[in-house]
Amino acid sequence: MMKKFHRILPNMLTVLSAGFILTGLLLSGDALIALLRDPAAIPAALLSDLQTGALLFRANLIVLGGAGLLLSRLRVWNAPTPPDTSSPVFSRGEWLALGLILLAALGLRLYRLNTGLWLDEMTTYINYVQKPFGIIATTYDSQNQHFLFSFLARLSTLVFGDGAWSLRLPAVLFGVGSIAAFYLLARQLTDRRESLLGAGLMALTYHHIWFSQNARGYTGLLFWTLLSSWLLVRGLRRPTPGLWLGYAVTASLGVFTQMTMLFVIAGHFIIYLLDLLRRRAVRPRGWVGLAYGFVPAGLLTLQLHALVFPQILADFTKRTEGASYGEWQNPLWTVLEIIQSIRIGAAGWVVIAAGLIVFGIGVASWRRDRSVVPQLFFIPTVIVAAVTIATGHNIWPRLFFFAMGFGLLIALRGVMVLPVLLARLRQVDPQQLAWLGTAMGIAILLAASALIPFVYGPKQDYHTAMVFVEIHRQPGDAVTTTGLAAFAYTRYYQTDWQEVESVDALEAIRQDAPRTWFLYTFPPHMRALYPDILNRVEQEFTLVEEFPGTLNGGTVFVYLSDKSGVQTAVK
Repeated sequence: MMKKFHRILPNMLTVLSAGFILTGLLLSGDALIALLRDPAAIPAALLSDLQTGALLFRANLIVLGGAGLLLSRLRVWNAPTPPDTSSPVFSRGEWLALGLILLAALGLRLYRLNTGLWLDEMTTYINYVQKPFGIIATTYDSQNQHFLFSFLARLSTLVFGDGAWSLRLPAVLFGVGSIAAFYLLARQLTDRRESLLGAGLMALTYHHIWFSQNARGYTGLLFWTLLSSWLLVRGLRRPTPGLWLGYAVTASLGVFTQMTMLFVIAGHFIIYLLDLLRRRAVRPRGWVGLAYGFVPAGLLTLQLHALVFPQILADFTKRTEGASYGEWQNPLWTVLEIIQSIRIGAAGWVVIAAGLIVFGIGVASWRRDRSVVPQLFFIPTVIVAAVTIATGHNIWPRLFFFAMGFGLLIALRGVMVLPVLLARLRQVDPQQLAWLGTAMGIAILLAASALIPFVYGPKQDYHTAMVFVEIHRQPGDAVTTTGLAAFAYTRYYQTDWQEVESVDALEAIRQDAPRTWFLYTFPPHMRALYPDILNRVEQEFTLVEEFPGTLNGGTVFVYLSDKSGVQTAVK
C-alpha cells in the first residue's frame, strides 16, 4: 500500500501545486479578507496589516505551488530506494499493550476535566476561542494565540457547548496522541521494553496530565515535536521524498500550534547537517531532506501565518511595559520552579541527584550507540534557552515541555543500563541482573502514579475566592483587584469589582467604603508592575485567605481593610 501511495504522490503533488498557483493568481487580497470577516468592521490599522498579509499569502502560495511542481518532476521519485530495514515490526500483543496505555491515559485526562481555569486559559477563551473562525484566523495580538489549538477549541465548544472541559478537550486528545507519537519514535530507536515503559510513564506523569488538561497548545507542540522527530529519524536513514514531505507538513503544523516549534525545527536542521557531514561518503541523496523537508516546511509555515505575519512582526518587535517580570526572567527561578513542581518531598534533592546520575548514564549510552536522541534533547533545548534569555523573555518552564519525550528516552536508558554497570562492578554476568532494569522501570511507574491525585483541582482557584468574597461581603463593601487577577474577575467572571492601577485609586475607593477587599495573584508580576499597591496592601490590609491551585505561584490572595470598627469573622 505504501509503495502504491509513493507512486501516486507525485501526481497528487502536481495537482495540489497547480491549485495553489491558480488560487494565488485569481484570488484577490480583498476577497480573501472578505471571506474571513467583514472588512467594514475591521479597524483601519488592522485592515492595513491584513491587506499586506493577504498580498504575502497570495505571493507565497504561488511560490509554494511552483516549488511543488518542481519537486513533483524530479527524478528522485523514480530512483530505487533501499529496503526499509530499520522500521520495527509490531506484534499484536504490542499493539494491545499500547492500546491499553492510551485508553488509561485518556481516562486519566478526562477525569475532573471541568475544574477551574487559570489565567492563560481564560485569556485564550475570551480573546480567541469565543470568536468566529475568521477572526481567529486573522488575529495575532500576543503569544497566547496558538492558532491550531484555538481553531480546535472553537470547534469543540461549538459542538459540545461552552465549558472548561470542552475548551480543554483538544489538549487532552493531543496529549494522548503525543504518547502514541512517542511510542513510534521510541520503537524506531530502541526495543519494545523501553518503549512501553516510556509510554506508560508518559501516561502517568503528573506534568503530562497537567498539560493535557490545560487549554493551551503545549500538548499539541509535544505531539508534533515527537511525530516530526520520528519522520526525521526515518528520513535520515531512508531519504525518500514521501517521508520528508510528511516531515514538512508535521513541522509546519507544529509551528501553527505553538511557535516554539520553530526552535525544534532549527534543532532538527542542525541534526540533519551533522548527519550529512558524518555520512557524506555514503549518502549521495542527502539533499532530499533539504529539498523535500526543510524548504517546504519553511514555505508551508509562512503560508499558514502569512495573513497575520505583519501582526507577528509587530508583536515580536514591540517592548511594552510589563512584558517581562524580574524573577520570571531568571534561569534559576525556572530551575527551582521545575524542581518544586515535581512534588518529591523532603528527600527531593537526593532524588534529583540520583536522577541526574541516571540521566547522565543514559546520555552516555545513547552516544555510544551513535543515536540522535541526545541531540534531539539538547540542541533545541539550548536554542530555546539561549533565545529566551537573549531577548529578555520570561523563562517559563512550559517552554521546555516539548523536550519531555526525549528526556524520558534518556532517563529510561539510564535505568536499563545501570544494572549492567552494577554487574560489571560485581564482576558477574550482566544477564543475571537484566531483570533489575525492568523492575526499576516499573517502580518508577508506581512512584509516578502516586503523584496523580495532586494534579486534579483548579489550576488557579479564582472561582472559590470569588465565592468566598461574595459570601462575606457586606452592604457598602468595596471589592478591588489589580494586575492579572483583574482580567479574570472583570473579563471572564464579569463581576462589578473595581480594577485599580495606582495607590491613589485604591485610597479613593477606601475613603468611601467601610470595608475594602483586595484580591491579587502572581506576586512576581505585582512586585514588578504594582510595587506601591502591593506594599500598601501588605501594610494596611489583613490577609484573610489564600486560595492555592495546582499552578505553582498561582495562589489567589484575599485581603481586607476594615474601617468599620466592627470585628467580623470572615474565615
